[in-house]
Amino acid sequence: MLHPMVAEAPTVRRPMVCEAEMSELAARFGAPARRVFHIQADEYIRAYRWRADSDRRAEVVFAIQDPAGRIWVHAKAHYPDHLYRLPSGGVQWSESVQAGLFREVEEETGLAVYVRRFVGLVEYRFHHGDSCVSFASYVFHLMSDGSRPRLPADDEISAFHAVLPCQLLQLSADMRNMVGARRGWGQWRALVHDLVHDSLTQR
Repeated sequence: MLHPMVAEAPTVRRPMVCEAEMSELAARFGAPARRVFHIQADEYIRAYRWRADSDRRAEVVFAIQDPAGRIWVHAKAHYPDHLYRLPSGGVQWSESVQAGLFREVEEETGLAVYVRRFVGLVEYRFHHGDSCVSFASYVFHLMSDGSRPRLPADDEISAFHAVLPCQLLQLSADMRNMVGARRGWGQWRALVHDLVHDSLTQR
């Protein structure tokens, strides 16, 4: 317990995108592609992108590739049966992107990985009426030793599946073809899969 006369140090609140941090990541892992998308938010996206109590400044998206060249994707229990996507996780306000990346990889897959490339930074401008909020995905290509990911204890992820890089476009199509309340979410989530597909197949 803190002494009554000792104030707790304030939490550092990092910006969504810090150019100094971007330069450090690029120096270590390669210069990323940078893309900006303007998205008309539906009610589903508005419900959580406009939250004042968000616990994250951005997210990391990671394409973990095994020695056979396959990429691990995951499903959740509430997704349609055929839907898989690249794993992602939040970068906390006080956390560096690199720290958030390795924490999320451990929490969601348990795999030992190293960074092959900093693929890209994707920034989103979500519009709803006269209001606009921003969010960003830091996208990484990682390599693993060939082990299979383990399902996390919280049951949030229901299954893992391995696909070839060329199959990522089918995942994008599956997300873009979603119907119902999550249609806008699917179209948004497809964007980063397009980027990873281009990075891994057009070399």
